[in-house]
Amino acid sequence: MYDNILYPTDGSEAAESVMEHVRTLSNSYDATIHVLYVVTPDSGDASLTLNKDEQGNWRTGMFKRKGEPVSTSGMAKGSVDVNEVLRAEGEGYTQAIADELEDDGCDTVCVCREGKPDQEILAYAAENDIDIIAMGTHGRSGVEHAFLGSVTEKVVRKSEIPVLTIRQDD
Repeated sequence: MYDNILYPTDGSEAAESVMEHVRTLSNSYDATIHVLYVVTPDSGDASLTLNKDEQGNWRTGMFKRKGEPVSTSGMAKGSVDVNEVLRAEGEGYTQAIADELEDDGCDTVCVCREGKPDQEILAYAAENDIDIIAMGTHGRSGVEHAFLGSVTEKVVRKSEIPVLTIRQDD
């Protein structure tokens, strides 16, 4: 039923809550998991803090997984492109997820793209014969939901393939 599963992630707890479901689907159907991270152009606003890690690479510190990946950006001090840092972290983060899933016998593909998350998720799904998209949701409601919007909701509304949504645990 499922040969290719798309698992978009942004490093949030909501996205993390999906991983067990994706792992189970992959093992049940012998499906490949496509782990996708989307860098939003100019997402590096002034409120984002950059620091160097132990290896001297620039980091935003936004990902908090066990065995946190190291940025491979290698940028020199004073010439930091925040989008480049986010891309490097996204690549490291998706690889860390893929490594964990592969330890459980899942086949994975890691992808980092740039653009509007909902559009990139749907485009990737169409370009790669994805059978189902599995995404987390924060479960926001009211004014907060209306103001912030939801990438997951946009994908659910626009997708022509099934979208599995998992609500983040409190």
